Amino acid sequence: MPKVLALIPAILLVGACASHAPSDQQAAAAATAAAAESQAASGPPPEWQKKRQQYTDCAREKAEARSAKPGTTQAVVNDALRDCRGELDAVRTSFREYLDGQMSSAHGKRSARQAADRVGRDTEDKVRAYLLRHVEYHRAVAARQ
Repeated sequence: MPKVLALIPAILLVGACASHAPSDQQAAAAATAAAAESQAASGPPPEWQKKRQQYTDCAREKAEARSAKPGTTQAVVNDALRDCRGELDAVRTSFREYLDGQMSSAHGKRSARQAADRVGRDTEDKVRAYLLRHVEYHRAVAARQ
């Protein structure tokens, strides 16, 4: 009996070594299927997330257009964010409406307003940090050419 127990780890090791790992194609197909299933289960993203993406795209496009012009990176980013202020306001409004639909009390609605303001500030801060690196990268690439 002790000999059989000693052989179990060796048998498991041989069995594990004999099996082969899934190919990259199989792994990619499994990942794609899992992502599609997750997307289908969660449904389309809320409207405020779409508006946040539109704000990010707007700011990126404005910053790219200005990156070739003289001026500090910070000034380019600030101008781009200022030009897209309307999109940021739309994100705040859409997020507030999204939360208002889920809240019924006056306290909940007040909290929704505060959360919408926080989402707006966080979105602007994240986009600013992204654009600073993005503009610096574009300027570095342009300088090398």
